[in-house]
Amino acid sequence: MREINYIKINKTLDELEEDFIKEFTFIRKTNNLTQQLLADYSKTTREKIARIESKMHSPNLKSLIKILGSIGYTIKIEKIK
Repeated sequence: MREINYIKINKTLDELEEDFIKEFTFIRKTNNLTQQLLADYSKTTREKIARIESKMHSPNLKSLIKILGSIGYTIKIEKIK
């Protein structure tokens, strides 16, 4: 039987989620966008943006790509530091 080698990371799932939401909010704010403007650009609701930023809603990948893509960003996979 083959042994599986899992890579251990120093961050919990909650910490990774927190990092993502901070970056999501930072991108919105540094582009001088209100939650409403981001919602308008991405053809979603301000409430959805607010729920993402307050960790009340965990959007699916398609929604995130739609929201971020509307302002020139995307999602990429990168190694956790």
